[in-house]
Amino acid sequence: MAHINQPDGPFQAIDHPAVSGRERELRSLADAVRRLVAATVTNTASPEETAVLAVEAHALADRLEAHVAGEPPPRYDPTSSRFDGPPITHKRAPFDLVTGICNPAALPVEMVVDTETDPPVSRGRAVFSTVYEGPPGCVHGAAIASAFDMVFTSACSASNASGPTMMLSVQYRKPTLLGVETIFEGWVEKFDGEITEVKGRTLQVGQVTARAEGIFRHLDLDAIHQLSQQTSREEKN
Repeated sequence: MAHINQPDGPFQAIDHPAVSGRERELRSLADAVRRLVAATVTNTASPEETAVLAVEAHALADRLEAHVAGEPPPRYDPTSSRFDGPPITHKRAPFDLVTGICNPAALPVEMVVDTETDPPVSRGRAVFSTVYEGPPGCVHGAAIASAFDMVFTSACSASNASGPTMMLSVQYRKPTLLGVETIFEGWVEKFDGEITEVKGRTLQVGQVTARAEGIFRHLDLDAIHQLSQQTSREEKN
């Protein structure tokens, strides 16, 4: 399935200062590094060939590091605290650990929001590779929990109840298999203006493999932006 800013996928402009103007190019670079990570944990090259590959990989890392600024790029667009359109995190946070399409450490999970339901349902699609293996042939529980956290965050945003995670609980009902399409769903169960309660599940071939619950502390977008700015200032000091 083609995805945002891949060569055959839909283009989406990203205003983030470290991404704007090179959306497809940076996505392609991240995808290439993601392929390298997957090949690193699955290859059976000889010791000699492995050594040659390591030298070439280090050379590429040297070239990339020559373009690294003194400060890493912000996770969010620092010029605005508000976003238009549905709460799709690919555009809001291109370097996110779970859904960041410009972050090769991310899967990434492909996110959509169904705003026709009440409450809105956030869905994340993923096909986990061996990189995310826990038990043999199965997805690591930490990867599942991370995906739930991001899907729940999107669900909160879709219900105008955004805020940081206070609690996340996952019940692993059966193994979630590698290489099989996994659908994460999340929706707001209760919001009292301060605390948001969210529930969700994962599905593989129509069967539930995990259920989760989360509690989030509501902060408006300005407060979230101020929190991000405060964290950046503390890191600089």
